[in-house]
Amino acid sequence: MKLPLFCHILSRRQLSIYSTPFPAAPPPPSSDHFLYLKDLFSIFTALSNNPRNYKALSTLNSLLSQAHHLDAATSVLVIHALSQLNKLQRAKSLIFNLKSQANLSHYFLYSVVIDSVVKHGTIDEVEAFWADIFRPPTIDVSDYVIYVCKFGDANDIRRVSHRILMGCSGLRQQSYAGLIGALCRENEGVLAKEVLRQMKSRGFRCDDITSFVLFRCFCRNGNLDEADLILRKLVKRRYHIDVCVYGSFIHGLCKSGKFREAGKLFRKLIKKDCFKVDGAELLKEGRRAIFQLNCEGVVPEVMAYEIYFRSLCSAGKLDEAEVLLKKMMKRRTVPEICVHGSFVKALCRAGREVDAMKFFYVERKKGLIQVDELAGFVIKELCGIGKVDDAGRIFHETLANGGFVNPTAASNCILASYWEVGRVAEAEKLFGSMQTGGFGWPDLLTYTTMVSGYCNQGNVSKAVSLFGEIAHSNIPVNGKLYEIIVRGLCDGGRLKEAHMYLNEMIKHGHMISFTRWKALFYSTFVGNKHGFSLGF
Repeated sequence: MKLPLFCHILSRRQLSIYSTPFPAAPPPPSSDHFLYLKDLFSIFTALSNNPRNYKALSTLNSLLSQAHHLDAATSVLVIHALSQLNKLQRAKSLIFNLKSQANLSHYFLYSVVIDSVVKHGTIDEVEAFWADIFRPPTIDVSDYVIYVCKFGDANDIRRVSHRILMGCSGLRQQSYAGLIGALCRENEGVLAKEVLRQMKSRGFRCDDITSFVLFRCFCRNGNLDEADLILRKLVKRRYHIDVCVYGSFIHGLCKSGKFREAGKLFRKLIKKDCFKVDGAELLKEGRRAIFQLNCEGVVPEVMAYEIYFRSLCSAGKLDEAEVLLKKMMKRRTVPEICVHGSFVKALCRAGREVDAMKFFYVERKKGLIQVDELAGFVIKELCGIGKVDDAGRIFHETLANGGFVNPTAASNCILASYWEVGRVAEAEKLFGSMQTGGFGWPDLLTYTTMVSGYCNQGNVSKAVSLFGEIAHSNIPVNGKLYEIIVRGLCDGGRLKEAHMYLNEMIKHGHMISFTRWKALFYSTFVGNKHGFSLGF
């Protein structure tokens, strides 16, 4: 019989339990929560080998009757194992018990149902299973899709999209639109187009905003043929073609290496005498729609320069970008600070950090732009490539000259860079200064950086202590911080504490989805050298 997923993760030594006979009588209730978890793993391993092992079933019944051990984290593990053993009614009973916990997210419970209990069923089967637990249902699949779009990562969004594409009769139009937008945010244009196709097959119309979001996604990905098709539809619907459309297409041309076309479009924008077409009925095939439109009065000249300049920077064409910047300055055009920031970013990422700093000092001397904001760009990019001393010098120079740069943001960049290069004492010193308001007050990112740094250094006690400080401040924690603590504790062999934090994470709504729980649990408690393998 094919073993379920959680059994494949176990080692050969763990699987040797198959040859060990189970006791005739159930084991006595354990006061140790982790011994209880290990007993559960043993039983589930045996049942995966022989689902009709009556002694194992009897032991399982006894273990599940020990309600004091069935906290949220343990219950999720049990539900997952029961689902793989196809004991769905037992799994349903546990979910029913979990729903009564006041702070437990119903969205997380829905993810347990859709990604574990009814993993291979249709969305309609998921909805029917959910309705048996919650009468009337507190949320439905449309609500869950919106939730994933807001809080899920790229994997969560892709996974729910594939489930929707398997067939779903109850998804509302706004949920389809939200899913398409979330996929485009993750640059999943092809998958978003498939969702759009299903949305239309359900009789829903694609609005202009959703079409524009798809258009920008295909431009970012350099898929200009798809972008052109969408643009033609937008023109046909009399959508207002503004600077965002032109900027997106120029970026797409540069992204796909079509620099000659990008330059041609830029020159047309600043000349404004070659665009004739106002309607889709006159658009010709074989030539990009963007080159046939009338842009008169749509794109101010300074913005045309800026979008072309930033597109060149993003494509690494720094020499061409520098020439264009000089042309802008000769025309007495002072670009927005984001233009200078784009140039600094491109220089640093091309390994030309010396040129980036020279550019910063020259612009500071000219005094034509808000140099403090530019300092923020320089500090961030220098820290990103490990040049923390240069970043720190610019930070202190800016403050000494009476300038204003966001001290917390700059300090967070420098702090992260200190940890990255292993300069722990300097990181601690900077953090101490921030705690007294010397270089901005610490925020959630500050604490996350410090906790992560201590965990990576193996100093999990300090990480836990710092985590406790956050609880007494007005700074709300999040799932990322909990995950860092859980991983750090597991790496240090402190599994009981790790389980406590994992349980807190679920109870307080910081665990977004079942799949995130599974990835965290199996990479720490099971895959960890201190984990369950010690007991099997």
